[in-house]
Amino acid sequence: MRIAFIKQKYVPFGGGEGYLSALLDACAEKGHEVHVITTRWDNSQAFPFTVHAAQINKLSRRSRVMSFADSVNKIVQSHPFDVVFSLERTTSQQIWRAGDCVYAKWLKQRSLYEPSFKSLFNRLSFGQRAVVEMERRCVASTPYIIANSEMIRQDLEEAYPQMTARVEVIYNGYDPARFSLAGRDENRAQLRQQLGLSIGEPVLLFAASGWRRKGLLELLQALQEQPQVKLLVVGRDKVAEWKQVAAKLKVDSQVIFLEPRRDIQRLYHAVDATMLPSWYDSFGFVTLESLACGTPAVVSRFAGSHELIRPGHNGMVVSRPDAIEELRSAIDAVLRLETGAAIAASVAGYTLANNVQKTLAVIARAVGSPQGDRQ
Repeated sequence: MRIAFIKQKYVPFGGGEGYLSALLDACAEKGHEVHVITTRWDNSQAFPFTVHAAQINKLSRRSRVMSFADSVNKIVQSHPFDVVFSLERTTSQQIWRAGDCVYAKWLKQRSLYEPSFKSLFNRLSFGQRAVVEMERRCVASTPYIIANSEMIRQDLEEAYPQMTARVEVIYNGYDPARFSLAGRDENRAQLRQQLGLSIGEPVLLFAASGWRRKGLLELLQALQEQPQVKLLVVGRDKVAEWKQVAAKLKVDSQVIFLEPRRDIQRLYHAVDATMLPSWYDSFGFVTLESLACGTPAVVSRFAGSHELIRPGHNGMVVSRPDAIEELRSAIDAVLRLETGAAIAASVAGYTLANNVQKTLAVIARAVGSPQGDRQ
């Protein structure tokens, strides 16, 4: 079977990319002919699949969105693929994995915390409207959609009530060879010593990119009444500006900013809880990975990964990021939870292998379905 996967930028690391790499490997192992349609990939590695270079017009956001979808469509039309699987908002696929947010819903969510002038700009922006329009066309032209949480499935149905696609929820998966209890005590001791933290000191982890959307401001505000708690912040954003925010809130002595790192599992072992008080997040690999490492998590109800949380057992859920007192109470509660085996066991069924197996079943069902109607 000839299977084509669409990913605008393909690099073999990161949460979403790790998922795609495992899926590509599984397809190749089953003897399928695997193709990847992308604008960028790591040329230094030899991959067991064929790469098709899609073109993109970078003149504006609208041109990027539309030109990528058009380029993908031309590639799909010129090759006899049996099934096309997209991880992007495109119109040439039988399967779309909605692993990002539902963009129409995201524009509503961000208006909850952004100034009114930004909300007005987003409603009028040609670039923003282009993404929403492409998402609408993607939903209308795809017979099978995979959502990575029930929240995303519900958001799709709310945003697109005329949707005819079959939507299946397949939660993200973690690699148990990487995220587990193995080395937990050693990593905890070593990392804390390196960071100048004592073993008994309460320490939280915030690991994400796009820190405003993921709730870092509200988390820093919560720390104002919890001077004993330290926070590790890791990921990509404007660190200098966020250091100023922490200083203005007078919590800078409690916050340690770290460079992005690949050994994130060691940080999960080193801390007492992982935080994701996000304004909108389809699922969040960090929640799942943290739990697999035996560390509880605090997430907002706007994050799809809250569906994994059993409050009082493996973490806590807050109603929204700016419910600051609620967030403080959740931090107090989660710091009293016992870390380790029971928390790791709560997500034992959410492995990457199980995710790939369920995804392959959707691919098998989609074979022979007509490709997107490219409305």
